[in-house]
Amino acid sequence: MFTDVRKLEHLDAWRCAQELAYQAYLLTLSPQLSKHFALIDQIRRAALSVPANIAEGYALGTTPQFLRGLKIALGSNTELYSHLAVLARLDLLPTDDVHTVIDLCNRVIAMTIGLIRNLSHRRS
Repeated sequence: MFTDVRKLEHLDAWRCAQELAYQAYLLTLSPQLSKHFALIDQIRRAALSVPANIAEGYALGTTPQFLRGLKIALGSNTELYSHLAVLARLDLLPTDDVHTVIDLCNRVIAMTIGLIRNLSHRRS
């Protein structure tokens, strides 16, 4: 099983999702957000959920289970995008910092959709 998990580290979508979770979490550590508990919590939960669901689906070992995990990760990713868009509009943090994470979010969304399509076509 450990060798299978190591293979997960070779999955670009998971690695990028890990970076997304890290960068999004770093945003929430900013002192400017200290009074925005609900937004911080929602960003953290959504961000951490993306790579976790990719990993869970992958570890379950079947294509349908992996697809399910990817779709849940996609939902969390779009939720994160929505929270980040609100954060950008609130102008509480430097615009470039927030948009860097939004760009990474979009990249992970595209990668996840591509992986879902690829795996779905293989099943057909």
